[in-house]
Amino acid sequence: MTPPAEPPPAASLTYVQYSGWACCWCAKSLLDVVGAVSAGRARGREGVHVLDVEVYACPDCAGRSSRRPMNPRGGTP
Repeated sequence: MTPPAEPPPAASLTYVQYSGWACCWCAKSLLDVVGAVSAGRARGREGVHVLDVEVYACPDCAGRSSRRPMNPRGGTP
């Protein structure tokens, strides 16, 4: 299964996905994973509140997308 180019809407994410602790596509925990990838910004609104947040993908989902792995110290390698 190839993940879409854009992350899912912010309102459809679970708490751990929204918090960056789990993959935004498969919900796999990222707490003990090396090679998590920024998947972009999940966008959304609830009334006047903007819910946009940076979300992350596990290496399995990232391997099927065009995103590059994050450097453990931040940024892309």
